[in-house]
Formats: sequence, structure tokens, C-alpha cells
Amino acid sequence: MLERFVSVVGGATLPFLLYAALAALLTPAVVEGWTRSGRWRLASALTGTAAGLVFAVLRATAVIDRRTVVNIPTLIACVAIDAALIVVLALLVRRPTWGADGRLGAVAHPVACLAVGLAFFRAVPNVVLGLTAFIEPGEEVLSSEMLLRVLGFIGGWVAVALLAFIYYRTARRAPVRPTRVTLLVFAVVFGAMHLAELARVLQSTHLIRLSGSAFRAMTWATNNAGGIILLAAAAVWLVPMGFALVRAVGRTPAQSNPARTRALRAERRRSRRWVLASGLGFAALVATRTVAVAKVNEVPTLSDPEPYERSQDAAVVSATLLADGHLHRFAYEASGGTEVRFIMILKNGGAYGVGLDACESCGPAGYYERDGKIICKRCDVAINPATIGFKGGCNPIPIDFTVADGAVSVPLSALEDSAEVFA
Repeated sequence: MLERFVSVVGGATLPFLLYAALAALLTPAVVEGWTRSGRWRLASALTGTAAGLVFAVLRATAVIDRRTVVNIPTLIACVAIDAALIVVLALLVRRPTWGADGRLGAVAHPVACLAVGLAFFRAVPNVVLGLTAFIEPGEEVLSSEMLLRVLGFIGGWVAVALLAFIYYRTARRAPVRPTRVTLLVFAVVFGAMHLAELARVLQSTHLIRLSGSAFRAMTWATNNAGGIILLAAAAVWLVPMGFALVRAVGRTPAQSNPARTRALRAERRRSRRWVLASGLGFAALVATRTVAVAKVNEVPTLSDPEPYERSQDAAVVSATLLADGHLHRFAYEASGGTEVRFIMILKNGGAYGVGLDACESCGPAGYYERDGKIICKRCDVAINPATIGFKGGCNPIPIDFTVADGAVSVPLSALEDSAEVFA
């Protein structure tokens, strides 16, 4: 659940914040009902999302086996539209009296719709392709784990949409000029990310060759798009939040009309609440992209090998030790000094699963137990305990063993022969 939530938040936050920024900047100060430009921006976001879903399906089914056929032209379009959007927003900043409902709107609104649509198209496929990880190998189609992953996926979309809505409502309560300046900075950061992604794709296809500082900058931007850059772009919104808070604190000036005074006080209370909600939303975003990401990417530590008895020609493990049905790890030092790890588990039905703590695909990475499943440390694949002892896939490499006199015995010769796997 947490992994799916973190994935969605990392991939979908910036498009939603762009949508909120454009709504805050291009919506007139006084509106009655739902504006036509607002409906067009929503239609653009939904169109970009639908196109992204189609692209994701085509990628997943290998109908499109070369992503660059779509990625390069769409990224070029993103960079061009981002540049046009930055120019439009810069004009709004330079001419505070201009509004997006005048002549400038004839350019601003279409550019904004294109920017929103392309932003969602670029973000949705990578997020949606995480759907393929909803069902682990050997897991039932309808299981509590699968439902939790679906809940995390849906919850991520709801969370970023709610954050964007809160940011929008707060920015609408801030002074116009500071809001335009800070959200222009946000648009510049957003466009720079598209430019870095385009450079990465062109570099990978050998259409351009970057070196030195340019290559390092491109690599840094690509690696930190969902971390530092995402948080920095979201933090830009703290500036209009601060101005909105300054407006909302202090003593309300007395009005000749008492009803007007009460209305101003109520509006200031609402502004303070929106600012507080924005601060909490940003704190939640920071926690998601730091603490939660660290939790998801946490590399488990293999448990220490357990003691066992050793006869002249076998490693002997008491069946009593294995009776709990959990994974047990043991180690044998081969004649060359190599540590050979092997695992045992009591499977359902009373059979034993015995194998090396390694597989043919991932090598000696090892296995650990989580929520009743045996997990490969390297590829995070869940192994059905019933298949331990059989060849294939990411299953542990099977080794010979015998069961007699209340103990499971593994020939030392088999462990010696397995030393090359751990060398």
C-alpha cells in the first residue's frame, strides 16, 4: 500500500500543482460559476490522462516497443509549450494591471490547456504501469494485500488532488503580484524538468552528446526529479501562503457597517485555516517523499545463521526447530573458506523446503521472510513457500537432503559442491 501511494505522489504531484497554479493565475478575481477557461483546463487534463492511459496500455502489451517514438516528439512539444507559458506568465508579472481575461487571454488560456494536457500525458504512464505490481507471483487475484495496493494507488491520486486544491484556494487569498512571481518560478522549474528529461532521452538515443557540467546537470535533475526538485517546486508555493497569512493576521479594521466587519473577520479566519491546511499538506508531502520513500526503499538485513549439529558427513537440523513454519538460515564453511548459506522451512502438509540461500537469477543475494512470504532480497519477488525445493524462476537452488529420526540432514558434499555459487 505504502509503495503504491509513494509512487503516485512522486509522479503525479507536479502536474496537479501546475493545474492549480494556472487556475490561480488565470481565473479572474471575481467569478460567477464555473468559467469557460476552467472547463477547458479540466478537459485538457482529462484528455492528457486518457492519452497517457492508452500509451501505458500500449507499452504494457508491447504494441509500442520503442518508447522514444512517442517520448521524443511529446517532450519537444512539452519544452516548447513550457517556454510559451513562461513568456505568458512573465507578461502577467511585468504588467500587473493585465488580466488573463483580456487580449492576453487569447494566448494564455490555449497555452495553459496545452501545458496541462501534455503534463498529465507525460506523468500518467509511469504511474499507471505500477498497476502490474498489484498481484505478486503466487498470490490470489482477490486478496487483502492486493486490495491494500489498490487503496494506496487510489489514495495517492486523491492526496495529490487534495493538495493541489488546498494550494489553489490559499494562493487565491494572497496578493496578486507576489503570487504571479512565485508561480512563474514554479513554471520555470517545471519546464526545466521537461528539458532535462528531453536531454536524457536524446542522450540515450545518441542524438546528442552531453559532457562535463551539462551531463552532470542533466543526470542530477533526472535522478532528483521526484525528490529534491519536487519538494523545491512545492515549496515555492509557501511564498504566497506567507503573504496570505500576513493578510489574515492582525486586527480587523473597523467598518462603518458592522456586517461588513463581521464578514472581514470571517474571511480572515478562513484564510488562516487555508494557510494552515497548506502548511500541513506541504509537511505531509515532505514526509511522503523522505520518510515514506526511505521506508519503501529500505533494504532488509538477512538474519544471522542459526546453529545446527554436524555429523561426519552431514549438517543436521532438528525438526523441532523447523516446527514453527518460519524461514531458518544456516551457514557452512566450505574447505576453501567460502561460507555456503542454506535455508529450510516446514511447508504446509508437513513437507520440508530446503535449498541454498541463493537463486540462479539473482545469485547469493539471499531470502528473508515478510508477512508469511519468502522474499528475494535483490529483486523483491515473493516466493511461494510451497515451491521451495523446486527449480525455476527465483526459487532457491535446491539441494539434496534426507529426513530421518526427527531431523533434516544435508550432505556436506552437497554444500561443498555449492561453494562456487557463493564464491
